[in-house]
Amino acid sequence: LRLANPKATFAVALRAEREPLRVGDPVQLSLRATTDGYLNLYFIDSSGNAGQLLTNYPVQANEIVFFPPAANKKLAYAPTAPPGVETFILVTTHRPLNLFGRRDIKNLKRPRTPVAEFNLTGPQFVNRLRGAMRQWPSQAWNADSIRLPLLPPAGRS
Repeated sequence: LRLANPKATFAVALRAEREPLRVGDPVQLSLRATTDGYLNLYFIDSSGNAGQLLTNYPVQANEIVFFPPAANKKLAYAPTAPPGVETFILVTTHRPLNLFGRRDIKNLKRPRTPVAEFNLTGPQFVNRLRGAMRQWPSQAWNADSIRLPLLPPAGRS
């Protein structure tokens, strides 16, 4: 995806705790930034739909944050069919990032749904993110992304 910011004054890292992913199994990720800031974690699922898993999650420099956070038992993400590739994008900023409004969120009416699904395809989301980040000072943000294979549920092929 090439979302990393080569002019950033800090690094970010996004890692999967388990690979490959399987349909229906919860995703476990580790997130880290070498600066104090805010973590924003996004996904593009195997069908090309985009969403947000963490919004402006405060972090201290070099603190490792796990997704889902242990403090939030309701927040989890388990990929759904079809098998393919799941993409995760971590954007870390020095101040809160507010890219999306109510009309951008598909599942707004679902009560207490912690994962925001967007009314945007993966490419639309990436274009919006790139456009927004161009407006920020280059030293104020950085990003990392990973693409993970998504296999059928265990026991099926």
